[in-house]
Amino acid sequence: MIPKASKFPLRQQFLAFRRHANQLSTPHLRIFYAPTINAGRESRLTVIVPKKVSKKATTRNLFKRLVYDYLWNQISPLHFDFIVLFKPISLIKGDMAHKLVKAELDQILRSRIT
Repeated sequence: MIPKASKFPLRQQFLAFRRHANQLSTPHLRIFYAPTINAGRESRLTVIVPKKVSKKATTRNLFKRLVYDYLWNQISPLHFDFIVLFKPISLIKGDMAHKLVKAELDQILRSRIT
């Protein structure tokens, strides 16, 4: 899990970031990213999974943990801030959904950001 200091703490900071960040989109994800404002600051990551993805909180939390665990080690040295927003498309908890989300994250990281 990532440190609490590496999450967006206030809604105002979160909304200000979304206004100036670059945006990438895949069939299931929308990713906002921008370089960190302060040069010495660590990368920050936030994952948003709306209820339309799944009504069950356990499933939404599973997708959040999946993205945090998978993405944090790859983006922390880049000094970028990221928001990963799941699109309101239903996903079922399971290996197929995990592989799909990881493949979309890999595709975006390899092709556009780094």
